Amino acid sequence: MNKFDERYEIRLAKYSDIEMIMAFLNEHWREGHIMAINRELFEYEYVNEEIVNFVIAIDKVSGLLEGIFGFLNCSHPNNIDKRDIWGSMWKVVDTRENMPFLGIELAKRVVELTKCRTQIGNGANPRTTIPLRKMFFKETVGKMQHFYFLNDTIDNFKIAKIERINHSENKAKKRTNLIRLNSIEEVTKNFNLDNIDSIPYKDSWYIEKRYFKHPIYQYEVYGIKDKNKIGALLVWREVIQNDTKIIRIMDFLGNESLFEGLYDDFKKLFVERNIEYIDFYAYGFNNDYILNAGFILRIEDDRNVIPNYFEPFLQANVDIWVHHKLPNTKFFKADGDQDRPNSMVKKM
Repeated sequence: MNKFDERYEIRLAKYSDIEMIMAFLNEHWREGHIMAINRELFEYEYVNEEIVNFVIAIDKVSGLLEGIFGFLNCSHPNNIDKRDIWGSMWKVVDTRENMPFLGIELAKRVVELTKCRTQIGNGANPRTTIPLRKMFFKETVGKMQHFYFLNDTIDNFKIAKIERINHSENKAKKRTNLIRLNSIEEVTKNFNLDNIDSIPYKDSWYIEKRYFKHPIYQYEVYGIKDKNKIGALLVWREVIQNDTKIIRIMDFLGNESLFEGLYDDFKKLFVERNIEYIDFYAYGFNNDYILNAGFILRIEDDRNVIPNYFEPFLQANVDIWVHHKLPNTKFFKADGDQDRPNSMVKKM
């Protein structure tokens, strides 16, 4: 017990705390935020049986909820040896006289209470969270790199803002193929998730929950086949905006070198699905494999605009900041809470 425990009850949230947490989010995070008004999505994201993935601080005198630290599991909660978690919603009430560094204490407690191997962050605020993670946790911080592959047969882009068409090149040394996998059973039959040594560890429970059972978004899961063997998984999602479509690559697991062999498959998608472009946010991934597959790296002050926000739609380039402690940590667009609905949309 320390000084924080004298004033606050700090613990993992319970199912009975959900209403209180959602009200907190509505008042202190953002009024009308989807996690404050959509109970179904809140439970999908944060509830595992009776455990709710928030560390909370309740003032012992007033009984008021004063701070939260939300987190998301990368694998089944019962996984002990390789349990990694993403940080999510992190907030302390700043209009009341709370103890200094209560937020830092909550971030420390999440590691103690979950007994996770590592807690990593995707989509961190570069003005607040990033300096705190560097100063108090001695973590590595950085920006995800944003790659895009334009359909160069289009003259009028409606989602992207293109001032200069970048014609892609196929620089791959070999060709690989995409095989659609329609269930977690097909995934585990064709691909061994346990052979992946990068961080975070994502198991079959996570893949099924995140991509096959999402209550709103529809994801597509593919195996990347080299000769007769699937050596990697690729996940993407179609996004419809302004009466046209794009494909956003959301996740990748396995042998990175297989990605560069997909140039022909990507070019085929432009014709078959009539999409404007494909984009791919990544951190810790070998850039050469992405560039060899026909993608272009969006550079600082790029005159081409490849949007990230769609709910609501914002035609602007966006940097996504990350933080981590352990080497060989990788980040992709769907990690953490970076690809979740922000408005009350129906399942597509």
